[in-house]
Amino acid sequence: MEAIQKSFEYRGDYEDSAGGFSAFQSGIIQLVDEGYLTAMSKPKQYMHTKLDEVYWLAAPVYSLAGWSEAAMMRVIGAKELNLDYYRNHPEAQSAVVWKYIERIYHFLRTAEHRESITREERSLELFDQEKFLSKPEGKQFLTRLGMNLEMLKADIVYEDFEHYKTLNRPTRKVLITENHSFYNSAKRLMVNGLMVCGLQPDMLIYGEGWKIISSLYFLKERVDHPLEAELFYVGDMDKTGWDIYGNLKRSYPELNIKLALPVYSYMLSKAHQSYDYEKEQNDCPPHHLKIVREEVSTVPELLLCMNTLLKENKRIPQEVLNYEVMARLAGA
Repeated sequence: MEAIQKSFEYRGDYEDSAGGFSAFQSGIIQLVDEGYLTAMSKPKQYMHTKLDEVYWLAAPVYSLAGWSEAAMMRVIGAKELNLDYYRNHPEAQSAVVWKYIERIYHFLRTAEHRESITREERSLELFDQEKFLSKPEGKQFLTRLGMNLEMLKADIVYEDFEHYKTLNRPTRKVLITENHSFYNSAKRLMVNGLMVCGLQPDMLIYGEGWKIISSLYFLKERVDHPLEAELFYVGDMDKTGWDIYGNLKRSYPELNIKLALPVYSYMLSKAHQSYDYEKEQNDCPPHHLKIVREEVSTVPELLLCMNTLLKENKRIPQEVLNYEVMARLAGA
């Protein structure tokens, strides 16, 4: 116990922050229950407590453990930290992991006086890597400690989307496009007051592939009444495009998001052929395909095309509707 007390800079920290002897006693009892410590064959009571004066450290644990029991008892005083995983997996007790735990421990002691900053900023501060908390190993590390980003006062900051908005008109219809080429062409049409493949959007958003799943969060800052707006989505007619849409639809159930079926119909009519994938693609999850099929089923030729593309492992990219094609469709 003396070693644990001396690991604190001030005696008050041992009593106030770590819980003092009460926490020490609870920790020893837990270690006995879990088989890490064994009382001597002729135990002698320690003062007027439930503890014995001497315990043996179980041999297998002693041979594998890489961290000081005194040090672990000290950081357990931070209520947010849970070391159960590392106690049960001593092979994971590395010097680097302990360094991270120490830093988190010291952060938690002053957390109530700290400001929230971005996930990347906090990640650099605590782990010397700005991307650590966004990587699988960083997320797994927090999970093992029973922690989350909120406890570290770390916020995920999403990147806004690129968009074009008509002036002097409320935003009632929004067209989201997966690809930048289509975005540029559609924007040229809107600037000239022309329709985009049968639609007349008040706002155009460049989804930038998968990025739209997080960036659509900013819609509420760009539109006065986002729940009242119609959102139309168009992307490539392929496994990734359908997967993005299914994910988007499920991520924002409160929004009125639908497929831009008139645009897809024009894509089908202007595509002279289907195209091979440039590289192997993951299959679109069945629950996302179901979402797409339900909407596409109102246009039988689109549903037939979709099923054929899936069967033949082919695709139709948005670029079949280039600016020249769309301008002719708009009567320019």
